[in-house]
Amino acid sequence: MINLKGVHHIVLKVKDPKKTAEFYSKVCGLKIFDTEEDAYGLTGGGLDSLWLVEPYNKKEAKPFNRRGDIGLDHWAWTVTSMDDLKAIESRLKELKVEMEDGGITDDGYGGTAIFTQDPDGMPIEFHLVAG
Repeated sequence: MINLKGVHHIVLKVKDPKKTAEFYSKVCGLKIFDTEEDAYGLTGGGLDSLWLVEPYNKKEAKPFNRRGDIGLDHWAWTVTSMDDLKAIESRLKELKVEMEDGGITDDGYGGTAIFTQDPDGMPIEFHLVAG
């Protein structure tokens, strides 16, 4: 049996690591813990680390994260109460972050969520987990 303890890190290739790091900091409350040349390391929200880096082939890089295509469709944060989901919705509105369906919506599977995108169009979900 394989004994895993959780996700250690996620790496996203982005156009502008600084801009995207600021987005995840403001929108998701992640903390920037490391910066390197063209890379930002963030932590929080249950993640050990999220790394934002520029693509190696920056001039030719194309988005790969379109919903319905092969590859990462989206990633979701766990939210444990409707009050917390409403607070996230308010924060996103305050930051003028566009949300699918204007805010809290059905997740398409009988659940409740908020869907948005980061500056590179990476789909993000804030998913309400019934307790």
